[in-house]
Amino acid sequence: MPWEGTAWADPQVSVGTTIGGAVTDLRLADGPHGAFHLGGRGDLFLLRSRESEIGIGPFVEVLTEGFHTLEAGGGLSLLLPVFSSFPVILSGGGYGRRAPSLDWEGGISTTLFFGAMGYNFHSWYEMQNGLFVSSRRGLGDGHQWDVIVGVRLDLMLLALPALFIYEAIAH
Repeated sequence: MPWEGTAWADPQVSVGTTIGGAVTDLRLADGPHGAFHLGGRGDLFLLRSRESEIGIGPFVEVLTEGFHTLEAGGGLSLLLPVFSSFPVILSGGGYGRRAPSLDWEGGISTTLFFGAMGYNFHSWYEMQNGLFVSSRRGLGDGHQWDVIVGVRLDLMLLALPALFIYEAIAH
């Protein structure tokens, strides 16, 4: 058979919400300021067939800081399996940001994540929960530079109580 002895790696997807605090306006004379952070993020990891393998893939994200900004972007993530089921994920990319006093401007972002994420051998969906720190640097006239610290909670984790209630009522 042509596939015999060939390693096979299925894509693994995760979607979650990010909640935390931001230190904003680090490059401005009247900064820094504190803000609430809320966002959503989706990851796709390729080239993995078990937990001990490195993965790479794209991510997309949408977030707000204190409900005053809207930021959307994406980039590339590298998953490093430091501990079994607890990888370190390094991400970098670009984004567009809209703030009340500014038109859309671009920027670059970097994120470091550490948390629970194994490899799901039975499905393409993999839960991802943990802690992150992110830096976002604007390239436009707003001179934005923000640092965000928070938690990422997988949407499946948030949906489980509703699924349990539905199953209990339906059956």
